[in-house]
Amino acid sequence: MSETETTTPAPKKSTGPAPKSAKEGLGRRTIRKLGRDKRNAKIATDKDFATKFFAAKSKKADDKKTAFRKKKNKK
Repeated sequence: MSETETTTPAPKKSTGPAPKSAKEGLGRRTIRKLGRDKRNAKIATDKDFATKFFAAKSKKADDKKTAFRKKKNKK
């Protein structure tokens, strides 16, 4: 190469913005598993939360059954 010729380094490839949180680079399954693990740990340690959680879960199931029965009895 001659002295008049200059070489420029190739520009760095951008892989997009840096992840904002720890979960951003992970897949849907992994994020859901982390959430389930976190919830199960909280249920095991916080009895007040566990009581409210299972009461709400039961109420939701009852409401779904009631709505289904109402829908089927109309016909």
